[in-house]
Amino acid sequence: MSTPTGKPITGERTWPEESRIIRKWIEDHPVLLAALAFFLPSSGLYHFVADGNVPLEIASSDAIAALPMLLTRVSFLVIMLCALFVLPALMMFEGAIREPDGRLRVLPRYLPVRLRKLLQWWGTLALPGLMIVAAVIADTAFNIQGSWLVGAAIGVSMVVFTLITRRIRRGAHKAPIFSEFMGFALAACAVQMMAALLAMQLSLRYVDDSTSTGRVAALLTGAVIAVAALQITIVVVIEDTSQHAGFVRQGFIAALLVVAVAFTYPHSGAALTSIALRDSASGGHQCVTLQLAADAANFGMLIDSKPTANGRTVSLKLLSNLGGVYLARIHGDTDATVYRIPTEKVVGIAPCKK
Repeated sequence: MSTPTGKPITGERTWPEESRIIRKWIEDHPVLLAALAFFLPSSGLYHFVADGNVPLEIASSDAIAALPMLLTRVSFLVIMLCALFVLPALMMFEGAIREPDGRLRVLPRYLPVRLRKLLQWWGTLALPGLMIVAAVIADTAFNIQGSWLVGAAIGVSMVVFTLITRRIRRGAHKAPIFSEFMGFALAACAVQMMAALLAMQLSLRYVDDSTSTGRVAALLTGAVIAVAALQITIVVVIEDTSQHAGFVRQGFIAALLVVAVAFTYPHSGAALTSIALRDSASGGHQCVTLQLAADAANFGMLIDSKPTANGRTVSLKLLSNLGGVYLARIHGDTDATVYRIPTEKVVGIAPCKK
């Protein structure tokens, strides 16, 4: 589809051009990026200490040693958010029109056709996550042994996603399926799965043992659909503002702003830093029990009194592991006391039994 004033382009030819734009922007702003690389982890660590009432000296060598790990988490968030912003747009750029003012027209102008195309892409982007949700719920409801069902759902969704995008993406169905498009579609599907799993993980924070399977299924489905709707909205915004900058640069700057605000705001900055430090200390578990050494008599108040505990501690929430010392609170307790447990006194860590 073309116009006398527009120039048809393809996603494959756009990608090198967009990569050069974002690379040049990064090369032109080294001081800004270096300042953010120091400020954002430091801000998150400060809020972690102040908002969480954690007895950690912000200027200590242990706290400073945590900054590279936090910078890695910041970089991962920026890259992931940028990928979520950009990849759907790349999938939809086949046959886009470059208008004389530099704006990219991705979707048809005729409103009914435009809405139909948006619904097609919305369903396609939600498909990988929905298939994983269906597999997880079926696995739980029918107590299926092993994880083969989820693996099968991943494999089938990648095939179906590739075939559907080849069908609805302008011009893609004319090319052989075993071409660069196939690799591009599979990469996009993998990112969609990661986005869906992230949304599912966040939504599970609102689930407890009493939540019904139907409600869990509705919550996970809603999270996956919401992510796809957000991505479609971002594509529309990129289309309307694409004359101002490359869409990859737009996605990168938007992701950078979101992460900067999140780490600067006290509650979200403390939460993100807490997750990073806790995952590093506990192996990703929110609740753990520790097996202490025989000479750890000073921590008798943490030992579980149940006969079946075999000398393990009560349920703990590990806050961090810096400088050879675990900082921990009793899990689920309103007491804000923080216990300092030297790592040499710990001989085993296990997740809490559900």
